[in-house]
Amino acid sequence: MKKFNIKKHYNNFIKQYYAKIINYNYGNYTKYDYREIFILAIIVLFSCIIYLSLPAFYNYESFDKELRNKIYKDFKVDIKNIKGITYSIIPRPHLLIETSNLFLTTDSEKEFAKINNLKVFLSLVNLHNKEKINIKEIKINKANFYLNNTILKNFHKHFHTNIIKPIKINNSIFFYLDKNDVVTTISPIKKLKYFIDIKKRKKILNISGNLFDTDYNFQWKKDYSTPKILKSNLDFKNPNIKIINQIEKDNENNMFKGVSKTKFLNNELNIIYSYKENKIEVGTKNNKSNINDKIQINGDIDLNPFFFNLNLDLLDMDFNLITQKLFSYLYSLKNSIHPNFNGNLIFKISDLNNKLFENAVFNIKFIEKQIKLDQSKVNLLKIGIINFSNFEYIEKDNKLFLKSSMVLEVNDQEQFYKRFQISKKNRINLKKINFDLEKNIDDNIYFISNIKYNFDDKSQKDNKVVSELKTYQINNIQQLTQIIKKNFNKIN
Repeated sequence: MKKFNIKKHYNNFIKQYYAKIINYNYGNYTKYDYREIFILAIIVLFSCIIYLSLPAFYNYESFDKELRNKIYKDFKVDIKNIKGITYSIIPRPHLLIETSNLFLTTDSEKEFAKINNLKVFLSLVNLHNKEKINIKEIKINKANFYLNNTILKNFHKHFHTNIIKPIKINNSIFFYLDKNDVVTTISPIKKLKYFIDIKKRKKILNISGNLFDTDYNFQWKKDYSTPKILKSNLDFKNPNIKIINQIEKDNENNMFKGVSKTKFLNNELNIIYSYKENKIEVGTKNNKSNINDKIQINGDIDLNPFFFNLNLDLLDMDFNLITQKLFSYLYSLKNSIHPNFNGNLIFKISDLNNKLFENAVFNIKFIEKQIKLDQSKVNLLKIGIINFSNFEYIEKDNKLFLKSSMVLEVNDQEQFYKRFQISKKNRINLKKINFDLEKNIDDNIYFISNIKYNFDDKSQKDNKVVSELKTYQINNIQQLTQIIKKNFNKIN
């Protein structure tokens, strides 16, 4: 007896009705024609539903190895410990893996992620044939990913060498582990998309996330027409910093060299850098195209553990504007510094557009979630140096103040007295002036108090020590001159 082939008869039935639709004369409709077309539409609709539902009848108990091989072939990631495979056609056909472990290579001992509800989206082609099923993309939601040096090296290789289908990650968290598997950095990821644009022949990685409590958008590109050159854009939201980067591999020296353009504080900084063995060296002094730039930077950054030593020089800038923006920004970071964000930033402002100040140096240290500005100073024109210490922020009447203890070391008394118009009869052997300074960051107004002349100067026993506890408000250089002049009138 000949075996009845359901699949063959079903296909013939569909072909016959499609032929009727194609060859039908639509010029003359009757009520019976409408009824037949309606029936045909229902048959086609249910045929599509049945076709899309065919994978639900697969035997998934023996499908995990085959699915694992297909995922590795298309995405170059290894899925192990697969449990609980189900199928759904909403919002589009996909397999849902209840639990699994993700590895970047087949021989990895440490999993990259533990995933719940991994979605494997399928092509509509060959849904009826489990052996020929075609995967379009995979999507991961609310997973924890664990990075260490080995995994990052495997990532680097994956970016450069593998041809993959789209991978999407949403609402997940990336943890960076040190060599002792201790979490050192946490970065929440809102959206991540890793794919190849076939038409443009480019591999692209897009990330929207948060790093050191700052939101950012990151895009990485590799153009296969110039495979040794990589391009990336990094945009931080608060503060608004945009970094455009291009890097090229130097095979001879086993290192990477690059050029980076940074936009910050309405200025543009172009730097050159090199990366080798977890260390980045940056600088602008050898970049001839940037000789006349107002911003210069040089230094190095160690990535493991993370620590930086950077020198940032600003030339021909407005002192009040720069300091106002700087101190406002540091205050915004006060309670959000990551414990592993450590380093030294020497912030220099030279050739100031100011009648009193010549240049300034702010030694900013990031140490264990704290910001310190010790050993900072401002040079007064031909007079001496003001040293800063004991920085603190104070909020009064809904306004922000920066308070600091100051010491003016007078190197040229003649210039000091000439600048502040002190008559000879009111002069003393002046070596040092101690005072407290408060700066209203919002309104850019200064307040000086606790003025002491030659206070605690043991090197000059004959110096006259004078204290003035009154608080003075200073809006401009002219007011400061009058205050100092009156103080010296009181001394004698």
